[in-house]
Amino acid sequence: MAETNATILIPDISGFTEFMTNSELSHSSHAVKILIDTIVNTIEEEYEISVIEGDAVLLVKKGQAPSRKEILDTCLKIFTAFHCKRKWMIQRIICPCGACQTVGNLTLKFIVHYGRVAEIKMGRFITYSGTEMIVAHRLLKNSIGNNEYVLITEKFVQQMPDVSNAADVEWHHLFDEYGSIGKVDYHFALLNEAKKKIPDPPAPDNNYRTDDTPYLEMAIAADFRDVYMAIMNIPGRTEWMPGLQKVEQDAPEVLVGTVHSCIFENYNSFISPLRMTLSDEGILYAEKCFIETMNLSLVYEFLFKNVNPETCTFAARFMNAGESAIPEKINLVFQEDLRKMAGRLKEHCEKMEESLFLQFRST
Repeated sequence: MAETNATILIPDISGFTEFMTNSELSHSSHAVKILIDTIVNTIEEEYEISVIEGDAVLLVKKGQAPSRKEILDTCLKIFTAFHCKRKWMIQRIICPCGACQTVGNLTLKFIVHYGRVAEIKMGRFITYSGTEMIVAHRLLKNSIGNNEYVLITEKFVQQMPDVSNAADVEWHHLFDEYGSIGKVDYHFALLNEAKKKIPDPPAPDNNYRTDDTPYLEMAIAADFRDVYMAIMNIPGRTEWMPGLQKVEQDAPEVLVGTVHSCIFENYNSFISPLRMTLSDEGILYAEKCFIETMNLSLVYEFLFKNVNPETCTFAARFMNAGESAIPEKINLVFQEDLRKMAGRLKEHCEKMEESLFLQFRST
């Protein structure tokens, strides 16, 4: 078991435990996975990824410690990528569950330490252990009254090649006492101002023109959110949508802008969510549909109105999004398909033994 000196860097998603406990488990796990992937992709080969710990990534850089400016630049690069992705997700999420609707509450902090670590080879992977690893993990619980900061230990500061202050941040000193470890001194810089400078990602192109096309309406004996989630789950439509045989997609997420190839008995269509508006009264959801063989561009609108926990009103329509008029024969076929789809959706939702909306909850 080899030993080496190394910088230990832990980006930790603050609020993760409450997020996972109080919201839908599978959706919260998936949301955090997207953010963890962003951290991993941002760091590239600058640090070794020792282990991913659910809400954090344990990064190791062997050899001499970086300067204060270098470590701050690294943390800010990760911090910016994390919040850009978080903002991007907020813009594009169409799921009404608690996990997806509270992604904006997640924050990021950094623990930086330096010391001797032991390398342990496990098959193709190398993990690290030792007292300094324990110190770094204990510092995740500290006395800083903020959720977003860079914390560097005194031991790390003593190893830095320079002690010049990094620009644009103010460093503070604190210490904490930990059982079996003792007193640990550290410096920290808050990231509040850095967060204000992070730009918003480009807004998705989700505008579409509307017309006076009437809605097909019906009552469904199910919670409006359950009915919506049956529609929102595009891959799951094969369970109930007439004629839909298969759904292919490049990524597992269903977000504004993702493209889903829906293979029907007589044609293929490309479905892409446009927007979702959620309130206590109901949900408005829209998606675009392109059928290449027919040179047909449509926008489908779905309304889910809350009547009571056991009943909702469902309404649906499609509108022409192309420049040419929809041929009358094709228009009549799609109107009939819409009626069949609504009937099968009603049947599917009223037979559900478990709530789609509630089945993801961890409590």
